[in-house]
Amino acid sequence: MFDIPVKTTFYVAPAEPIDVDQRYIFKVVRLEDQGVSKFADPAKNETFHNIQWTFHVAIHATKEVIFNIDGQPWEHVEYTTSKTGKNPKNGMIAKARLWIEAFLGHQVEDEEITPDLPSMILNKYASGFFEEKEVEAQDGSMYTKLKILKLSPLKATGAAAEKPKPAPKPVAAAAAAAADSELPF
Repeated sequence: MFDIPVKTTFYVAPAEPIDVDQRYIFKVVRLEDQGVSKFADPAKNETFHNIQWTFHVAIHATKEVIFNIDGQPWEHVEYTTSKTGKNPKNGMIAKARLWIEAFLGHQVEDEEITPDLPSMILNKYASGFFEEKEVEAQDGSMYTKLKILKLSPLKATGAAAEKPKPAPKPVAAAAAAAADSELPF
């Protein structure tokens, strides 16, 4: 199901700079298993994998898709491990699980983490922010990289999160379908 890992990556920048103070809409367009993580410790019998997430991105307020310099939808790539656990001792939750919950729109129970989970989150939407993070390249030099700061369910943002909705009316289903059709991609 997953492609063989590629040793090099090619980064294509967005046509316009990303404003880290804006909220964005993220759509999962690809998930790829990159093989056993370099952080997995064979001495501890760890075999978790790296997962490459590829997103299309739009500005939340205007629903404008962000394009790359070639006029194609810009693809933002990030990585998580395949770990999806919650640590009851310190409350830490794996980043992959947090992202899965954001795209599914609810807290995920362990029983929901099945082999068909990737197909359940493909083409789903979440909202979130970027941050600029200083990272070290393989040659030891430092550079700034865009990283997703936090993702939340798309429907839990904006005015909908601030005030409760009134009791649903028959027209509400049509309005919800119209709201989904307003998504940019």
